[in-house]
Amino acid sequence: MKFEKGYIYHIYNQGNNREKIFFNRENYWFFLKKVKIHIIPYSYILAWCLPCQIILNLDYE
Repeated sequence: MKFEKGYIYHIYNQGNNREKIFFNRENYWFFLKKVKIHIIPYSYILAWCLPCQIILNLDYE
């Protein structure tokens, strides 16, 4: 995919069949480290959101 300067792109992650992509705290840290290395140096992030049930240790069962 070719990105062009001056445009805004809507990029999102989603598991197959809307399955979870983060299963534990380490998955979040892995993803955020990748964002820091591969995205932040080359672009601006206007807004972002990650599911927070694991980060906050909430249990909805």
